Amino acid sequence: MFEREIQSLYARVQKARARGELDTRAYLVATHEMIKLLDELALPILGTNPTDLPEHIVKRFRGYGPGTLMPSSGIRFMVPERIGHTYDPRKVLLQFRTDSKEWGIPSGQVEENDQNELATVRREAREETGITITHSELIARSSEKARCIHTYPTGDQIRGNDNLYRVLAFEGEPSLSKDDEREGLELRYFDINDLPNPFVEMHRYPVELFMEHLRTGKFIMG
Repeated sequence: MFEREIQSLYARVQKARARGELDTRAYLVATHEMIKLLDELALPILGTNPTDLPEHIVKRFRGYGPGTLMPSSGIRFMVPERIGHTYDPRKVLLQFRTDSKEWGIPSGQVEENDQNELATVRREAREETGITITHSELIARSSEKARCIHTYPTGDQIRGNDNLYRVLAFEGEPSLSKDDEREGLELRYFDINDLPNPFVEMHRYPVELFMEHLRTGKFIMG
């Protein structure tokens, strides 16, 4: 597909390089813009509005391509149900995900401007659940290879070795109003012993680590 077009572009790249008009950065910028333009032209024909694609899906596909195993180190956080001034740690907030149409734990990645991982947890909580975390603690780390592989509908895979945080106090009410990247379709509390279906298989592992933490009160290295 597009073989002739690719050969024509390659010839243009060679000519631009010979004239001293091309370096690696210029090539990468041009490639990104070309893919973006192709999306805008072709996706409507396929019945998809380009602006409806969650940005994290676009970044993943463009960065690696289908079927590529990506290393991933991020954060997940367990938000307890608040009843008055008390919190029930066995009732946790889950997110119905846009990409896989499954329930899962609110999660995220450290970004360049985050001062530290705790800042990431607070930012992701605001963006994905609309709450402001006022007190949290690191309770577990997922590392067992067999339990950390996840395959997305695009065929992309990640091995997610993540830090798990327990939210102890927060302000505000769960809401999707700040989810600009449209990562979630719904937020709802569930009993930790009665997870909904479908549920992200890779997220069952940190749920188990969370339950062990509740039982022992200790940091769990999974």
